[in-house]
Amino acid sequence: MAFVRTPLGNPATDSARFLRRLAFILLMIVTAAAQLVSHGLIYALFPIGAAVLIIACLLAGGENAPRRILAAFQSPIGIAVLFLAFWSALSLSWTAFPADGAERLGRTLMTVGISFLAILSLPQRTKISNIYLLPLGVAITAAVALPLVLIEPEFFRRGYTPDSVLAQRCVMSLVVLVWPAIGALALRQHFVIAALLAILVAASAIAGFSQIALAALMVGALTYVAAMSGPTRVAKVMASVLAVLFLGAPLFAALLYVLNSVTHLPFGGSVLVFADLVVHDWPRFITGHGLAMVERGIDVGLLPANTPQSIIFMLWYELGVVGVAGFVFVLVASLLAVRKLPAYAAPAFLALIAAGIVIAMLGAETAQLWWLTLNSIAAIAMAILIKAHPRSKRPRAPMAEPIEDEGDFEGEAENEFERYQAPDF
Repeated sequence: MAFVRTPLGNPATDSARFLRRLAFILLMIVTAAAQLVSHGLIYALFPIGAAVLIIACLLAGGENAPRRILAAFQSPIGIAVLFLAFWSALSLSWTAFPADGAERLGRTLMTVGISFLAILSLPQRTKISNIYLLPLGVAITAAVALPLVLIEPEFFRRGYTPDSVLAQRCVMSLVVLVWPAIGALALRQHFVIAALLAILVAASAIAGFSQIALAALMVGALTYVAAMSGPTRVAKVMASVLAVLFLGAPLFAALLYVLNSVTHLPFGGSVLVFADLVVHDWPRFITGHGLAMVERGIDVGLLPANTPQSIIFMLWYELGVVGVAGFVFVLVASLLAVRKLPAYAAPAFLALIAAGIVIAMLGAETAQLWWLTLNSIAAIAMAILIKAHPRSKRPRAPMAEPIEDEGDFEGEAENEFERYQAPDF
């Protein structure tokens, strides 16, 4: 009498699981903590981690990857992203700095493309243990950043601009990455640990006197709490408010210019720069001045030193109403897609967008590569959270049954293994 034995695992599948775990450790823990000591490590660790994910997908059998890529590009959001990339490339023909604009467009497309392929390389299901890696990475980074912010060693506070200072980068990174981390903890109902993690991040922001990070953290927290009861309603409100802010920005700036001319009230200088350009240079706001015009224009003196660095001004000045409309469509469509997300992931998704938009609107240099890379890591973390299953447990193995025919052993064992196979990694 013979019994069914446990078949040996597939070497390719086992290797894929190992590589995925390694990639998650690199992206969720090592990359986040690397910003404590280096400006450039994030640029190396992110593509390495994404490449490992892609290799793992090929080992596990990536037959569906081309179909998923094609479906993503055929979706309304995918078409809008492609159009935005096309318009950005077209603007290189009229920008005063085509070489700088081409370099910026190239690194943007490369970073977004790598994160896109990494997300498509994720399996359909994720183990709960894997989503704990991001909270661990955020906790380690925040715990080390807090004393460094207080002590302020030379390497941690050195930089040419506020966004190039390691202290500011770490705090802003924590404010962005904390939301997928909180979503991962909330998935398993670890609400006390999630609150402690948020407090630790807030303490780092307060110690670093980062007003932008604090504002983003507060807006993200309010969004998360509100979305816990009605994520679809919150998404619609956010979409409406952001659409009005982005599309109506020149009108608001023109009204401010008229109000300042009549009342002579002391408004902020950067706001008046936007208002003055809208009034005196409004025809160019139809097509925009082309990529890299804001950053390089300030460097060479074409624009005042107090020119705003917010994402709203940069989009209007460089890509015009066409680029702004494309960006707003992508943003609104992404927000409204929250109705398709699991209930445990929707609040974290909305809080992540809210915090990121606040940082981008309040003047952070969001055209820099580190900001694009950070948001790519946050997107991968959010995709992992969305693919997690709250009750994804290995089913109980069936009782071994005797078989009469030794010749059918391999076929029976293979069928049992396929039927009760665990999640993808």
